[in-house]
Amino acid sequence: MDTKKLENLVTKTGVGLLFFLTFVGIIFVFDVAFDLDMFSNSMKNAVGVFLGIVCVFVVCSVLVSLMLNVSRIANSIEDIANKPVEKQANEL
Repeated sequence: MDTKKLENLVTKTGVGLLFFLTFVGIIFVFDVAFDLDMFSNSMKNAVGVFLGIVCVFVVCSVLVSLMLNVSRIANSIEDIANKPVEKQANEL
């Protein structure tokens, strides 16, 4: 798989999970803050565990995206650094 496509997929997945985590987190905070009792205690525990797992996925996707982008940046810098050297070698 192409690195650019993989980075794009991981970034889109991370952003989607982050929006989902934000939405569910807001609902969860309102339920706890205003004592709405929208969920039972066992459901609150399950949602808490699920949000923790989603949070781990978001952090992992950010780290993978960061590593892939750093690799792409390093390759771009290497390409830029090698271009003048090739031109100088051709002129001699």
